[in-house]
Amino acid sequence: MKKNDSENQIQYMPIGMCLGLSIGMAVGAAMDNISVGMCMGLGIGLCFGSAIDNANRAKNQKQEDPDEKED
Repeated sequence: MKKNDSENQIQYMPIGMCLGLSIGMAVGAAMDNISVGMCMGLGIGLCFGSAIDNANRAKNQKQEDPDEKED
C-alpha cells in the first residue's frame, strides 16, 4: 500500500515569497521606495512560487496515474 507523500513535498510558495521580498527590497532601495519594491517583489514571488507548486503537482499526478491503472 502506497502512502501519500504530499506532506513530504517541498512547498515553493513560501520560498518564492521570501526570495521575491528580498529581491523587491533591493530593487526598492535602488528606486528610493522600499515599500513599493517590497510589494512588487512579494507579488511576483507569490506568482512564481504558486506556478512552480502547480507544475510539480501536475507532474506528480501524471507519474502516479499509470501506477493506479495497472493495479
